[in-house]
Amino acid sequence: MKKFVGTWNPGEVVYNFGEPPEFAYLIVTGQVEFFSSKNIRLGDAGPSEVFGEISCYLNRSHSVTAKARTHLVAKKIQKNELSKILKKTHPVVIGMLRGTYHRLMESNSKTEDYVKDVEKYSLMYEKSLEDSEVIKNRIDNINEKLDKVKESKGEK
Repeated sequence: MKKFVGTWNPGEVVYNFGEPPEFAYLIVTGQVEFFSSKNIRLGDAGPSEVFGEISCYLNRSHSVTAKARTHLVAKKIQKNELSKILKKTHPVVIGMLRGTYHRLMESNSKTEDYVKDVEKYSLMYEKSLEDSEVIKNRIDNINEKLDKVKESKGEK
């Protein structure tokens, strides 16, 4: 099996979201991080782990962006070589992988949705704090006016 080796410095992109897959990557040293299309960090992988295989296996564009977290050295496994490896794999294992891949993609999508919800509710909370301050100021102004009215009537 012909393999190539790639090296990336911290922060360098291995592949971008939406790009067609060319390789799966077996990490020799270092770590890689995965980011959604909205730049939300979804996870990472380290030595002896494979990444990029999902897109190759499902023949779909990359569903995440992969960036080197540290200095990264990885063996590049060509798409056709990965297919040969998978064809030799027991059908039960292939079924397990396919199910896991689909759940991972669903999980990534849910993570993006949760981040959106947190951002939305954070903005709502900030707005409510601003509104609370406005209401408090209005109440203080009304109380001041009431105090003046009471003073003018000699009530206090």
